[in-house]
Amino acid sequence: MSLHYNLSETDQGFYLFTTDLGLVYTVFFTSYSIDDKDGNSHTVYNFGFDRSGEFTAKKFGFEYDGRIKATIVFIIKEFFQKNDDKTLLYFCYSGDEYSRHRSIIFNRWCNEELSDDIEHMRKTATYNDEELHGGMLILKSNPLRDLLINAISSYIDDTFNLK
Repeated sequence: MSLHYNLSETDQGFYLFTTDLGLVYTVFFTSYSIDDKDGNSHTVYNFGFDRSGEFTAKKFGFEYDGRIKATIVFIIKEFFQKNDDKTLLYFCYSGDEYSRHRSIIFNRWCNEELSDDIEHMRKTATYNDEELHGGMLILKSNPLRDLLINAISSYIDDTFNLK
C-alpha cells in the first residue's frame, strides 16, 4: 500500500486526492511577488489545501488519517524538488475555532517529516483583530534564505498586523 494517496493534477496545477472515506482534497499553490529591502523582486508561493471544497471543520467529525499527512508532505517535497529557490507561505483557515489547532498539527508534520532539508518558521499575525496562524517553508540550502526570510517577515508584518 502506498504511503500517500494517489494524486491527479488539474489544468490549473492543483492536486486532487480522494481519501479512503471518499473525501476529496484539493492542494493548491498561488504565487505573487514581494520585494526585498534592496528592491529586488522575488516570487513566493502560498500553499493551502481544503477538504471537499470547504475550509470548515467539524469537531471530532473525522478520524485521523496518516495518509493525508503523507500526501501533503509528498506534495511539499515535490514542490521543493522543482522549485529549490522558492519559498512557501501558508495561513491556516481562521473562519472557525481550529486555526491554532491546524497550525500545531502542521508544525508537527514539518518537524516529523520535513526538518532535515526544509526550515519551517511559524508566524502569527493579526488582521482585523483576528489572530492568524501560518508560517513559511524554505530550503535550508537556499542561497537567498536570509534575504527571503527578512522580506517575507516584513511583508507579513506590513500586510497583516493591521487593526
